[in-house]
Amino acid sequence: MSPAPNPVVSRHSSFVPTVLRRTLLSQCLIVGLWAPTAVFAEDAAPQTGATTLQAVEVKGEVEGYVTERSGVMKTDAPLNETPQSITVISKEQIRDQNAQTMQEVLRYTAGVRSEMYGLDNRGDWFTLRGGSEGSVLLDGLRVPLTGWYGVVRNEPYAFERIEVLRGPASVIAGQNGPGGVVNLVSKRPQQTAQREISVQVGNDSHKQVAVDLTGPLNTDGTLLYRLVALGKDSGTQVDHADDKRTFIAPSLTWKPADGTTLTAYAEYQKDETGNTNGFFPIVGTLRSAPNGKIPYDTFISEPDWDYYGGTRKRIGYEFEQKLSDNWTLRHHLRHDDIDGKMRTMYAAWWEGFVDATGAADPDGTYLNRFWYFTDDTARINNADLLFEGDLTLGRTRHTLLVGVDAMNSRMRQVSWGDGLATPLDVYNPVYGTFPLPAYLDTPATDTYTRVRNVGLLVQDQIKFDDRWVLVAGLRHDRARTDTLVTYEGAQTPSHAEDSATSKNLGLVYLADGGWSPYLSYSESFEPVAGTDSSGNAFKPKRGKQAEAGVKWSPDDGRITAAAAIYQLKEKNRLSTDPADINESIQRGEVTVKGLELEVAANLTAWDLIASYTYMDARQTTVGEDAASLAYLDKQLSGIPKHSAAVWALHKFDGYGVAGLKAGAGVRYVGKTSDGIDVTTTPSSTLLDLMLSYETGPWRLALNVANATDKTYIATCLDRGDCWFGTKRKAIATIGYRW
Repeated sequence: MSPAPNPVVSRHSSFVPTVLRRTLLSQCLIVGLWAPTAVFAEDAAPQTGATTLQAVEVKGEVEGYVTERSGVMKTDAPLNETPQSITVISKEQIRDQNAQTMQEVLRYTAGVRSEMYGLDNRGDWFTLRGGSEGSVLLDGLRVPLTGWYGVVRNEPYAFERIEVLRGPASVIAGQNGPGGVVNLVSKRPQQTAQREISVQVGNDSHKQVAVDLTGPLNTDGTLLYRLVALGKDSGTQVDHADDKRTFIAPSLTWKPADGTTLTAYAEYQKDETGNTNGFFPIVGTLRSAPNGKIPYDTFISEPDWDYYGGTRKRIGYEFEQKLSDNWTLRHHLRHDDIDGKMRTMYAAWWEGFVDATGAADPDGTYLNRFWYFTDDTARINNADLLFEGDLTLGRTRHTLLVGVDAMNSRMRQVSWGDGLATPLDVYNPVYGTFPLPAYLDTPATDTYTRVRNVGLLVQDQIKFDDRWVLVAGLRHDRARTDTLVTYEGAQTPSHAEDSATSKNLGLVYLADGGWSPYLSYSESFEPVAGTDSSGNAFKPKRGKQAEAGVKWSPDDGRITAAAAIYQLKEKNRLSTDPADINESIQRGEVTVKGLELEVAANLTAWDLIASYTYMDARQTTVGEDAASLAYLDKQLSGIPKHSAAVWALHKFDGYGVAGLKAGAGVRYVGKTSDGIDVTTTPSSTLLDLMLSYETGPWRLALNVANATDKTYIATCLDRGDCWFGTKRKAIATIGYRW
């Protein structure tokens, strides 16, 4: 969807009293899943989405850019024994590329369309395998989308690694979109003391300080801590759209006995920014207007009024108990409290250029503007309970997963109205020309949504003859959504109950030389909250995929490579209603046929990642109305058929300059269509550079993204507006570790 102007008691358990164990179970199944918490206010509300089973700690080390294991499948199975496409992005890669947002983190990953809406800062816009916006997990639990407005974006510095699982994955990842999931793995307390502080400065007045401290709190190492914090005060490439962030995340791990671990954590984040989106028309961006192209730094809103952002408060715990030599219990509980708001304006792109009075003038320099004013609140509880067993039956070894997870969330979105503002000269803007909107006694629209989801799963990973691995899983989900919309005093309630059973099945052959060919089939299920303009409840999204591929991971662990071909079918995708850009509709079926190639290597003097993606993503069935027929058999909007990326980092130790590194990356995004083959956005090729030097505890680095400062268009939509891409960003970092 394009963004409109408007996810047995055992010998190991003696230190965990029976009462505590029972309490943990009851909290998962009762308090954490269904009961409203004391912090819920009845007027607060949750957003749609689903919870999922928590990712386990990956015991394999991530060395540089190469990893052979991932926790996204909830076990410590090697990636070459997993019959599905997975990419692991390490914190080293994030650091070397100095990725400032989740969109930047995903730039070099196969199967991902990142920065689809360019510099738009209202969310982390990306898609996976041409599917709808990718679902996000945090440590295995779903992060539901808390409204379109006031979204608190994820901070890359907070994560140990980021795992990308491509394709339908509901059995293991819960109710999620067909394209796949991105699992964010938080930094947690470590046994070895590690401390760092870094300071950044850059263009657009970028300033940032970050701290990461961890280690033991006592001599026997049974109590560990971690503190991750960041403060940012930065401008952007758009005038008056400053970007501020405060982030702090303390965590504490207690290990009272062998096999018992309890980690409690908290998080506070506050984002304050101005809107970088303009919703500018095709003429003036992609195509030149009579007065030239609109400057990319033009701010469409009012500096003294515009605001986007909010606060997020998060608490939770992660508990693991070894029940026996073969069985482990894991339980996780998380609560999110989010408050966001947006005050903004957008250009009336459909009207084209006007004069100072707002009258149509193709040779004019003004655009009409509309203001929009909304608040969002969300209260979300997520929990899971997972049993993992490692069993041997005859000649077969089984990794068995049995689990339950659930989410109880409430969200309230209040729109205080919208309206016509004075026109703005987008070539020479002058602000403050009309009274700024304020809170009304009664909001124009008040939407309250409550979502309750629960899922049960069982999966068995069977290895036999040390050559074959069979993975089979089954999951059943139930979701209840209640919505109450109050509009001009009239209330419209709606209720929807959805359920589905999802399956996965995969087979891997472990050949000599590190080769692992595989076949797999997977499904996804995701309820869709809300109604169309006629009040009809949306149907759940469903996804089905067949995939074949091969992975290569030699014994030395210095290189991994993968190739995959797939066909993915998605039903009931949301898209903008052509009759009303503030409403959504569902259109038939989408079919994506694709090829992905990826390689990562840690060589003596080089670290390397490279990827290539081919996606033929089309609308294969639509409704009978004329508006829908325009999309039939057309490449999906904003999805390139071809994209590729390569990043290489060279170490100069062999030349007698220990600690010096230089890196360069090239990102290519092929041309894209608007979905109806009327407007084509040209391809773009961008260059990224880095230079770093480490000596003792110090690290100095310079990163330059889009080094040639290319001005390009990220996407143009069928409704008639285009989105500027990100211009050059240069940031210098000085860090100290001890």
